[in-house]
Amino acid sequence: MLLPTKTSDLLDFSAQSLRVTSREGKHREFKEGFNAVDFPKYTKSMAAFGNTDGGILIFGVADKPRRILGIDAEDVPDEAVWADHLRRDFDPEISFEIREYKVGDKVLVAVATPPHLYRPIICRRNATIQVRKANGKVQDKQLLQEGFIYFRYTAQVAPIRYPELQALLRERDDRRFRAMMENLQIMEKVGADRVGIVDASRTDQAGANTKLYVSREAAKSLNFVDRGRFVEEDDEASPAYVVAGTVQLNEVMVQPLPEEDKNLPKETAERLKPLVEDIFGPGTPFSAHHVSKVARHLGMRSDDGADGRYCHEEKKLKRTYYTRDGINHMAEQLRANPLDCIRAFGAKATIQNYEERMDAADGQ
Repeated sequence: MLLPTKTSDLLDFSAQSLRVTSREGKHREFKEGFNAVDFPKYTKSMAAFGNTDGGILIFGVADKPRRILGIDAEDVPDEAVWADHLRRDFDPEISFEIREYKVGDKVLVAVATPPHLYRPIICRRNATIQVRKANGKVQDKQLLQEGFIYFRYTAQVAPIRYPELQALLRERDDRRFRAMMENLQIMEKVGADRVGIVDASRTDQAGANTKLYVSREAAKSLNFVDRGRFVEEDDEASPAYVVAGTVQLNEVMVQPLPEEDKNLPKETAERLKPLVEDIFGPGTPFSAHHVSKVARHLGMRSDDGADGRYCHEEKKLKRTYYTRDGINHMAEQLRANPLDCIRAFGAKATIQNYEERMDAADGQ
């Protein structure tokens, strides 16, 4: 929660005269009323708050003298309209909170913006309004400028200066580095093949889908619930969780294979051919077709998929790749269990020739 529940915690004022003693500053800005034409001004202030330490726009407070005038709450649009304007004017998306406060028969509306986790927030478009000068001429006034980063200085909004921008970028880089190191520590503790990454960038948006990225190996050990709910227990010690939603497994993200692990069946057969002839005799047939039979015999491939340590299948291209570990595993099994392997991939004549060779060797 960004905003306090009590008006007295929002600003200091006299309940009798409605005189406001709080001043505008780095984290507070007063607006006498709401005007839809000034929306770019409001989003600009919110972006500046997000780029600094957060802040609050308070509608219904006059500036000179500072006193509570109140505002018709219906003049202030709902959160969906605010969100649309913020998305149009700035990126990344700015989170905020709106709350109404009653002071006697007066109503104040406050809009709070927290410091943005992924600052800097950058202006996406140019925006101007027409103002009439003292001589009666109408002139365009620039409100927003594309590419600008707005910052809150004391009681005003201005384009960010070099020292503040340097500090902001350094803070962002430090935060990213700390997050990366924390994730690496989790990977080391849990195991890289058991870790998933949750994209939390849209968790504050109603109806938005949250994505879970896992490796193919990690996905095999997951059980996905189609719909679930945790209900609060009667006893006070139990946590009050309510979770309901549908989990959709649309795509499993697979780390790109190194080029050294992209060995097609034909290439794998060529690499294993010298070993096959050394074990089973010169001229023993061994092609891509035989590689596939050996892989299935060893459990590296099946109708349910492939063991990612040894083999990768690209279903769209109808290609199968054998990794370096996969080739080494086949070589080890050919040496350790030659008879089982040749019975898995060889023709009857090839098997018979090998068995006769083994019998002859045993007879010597």
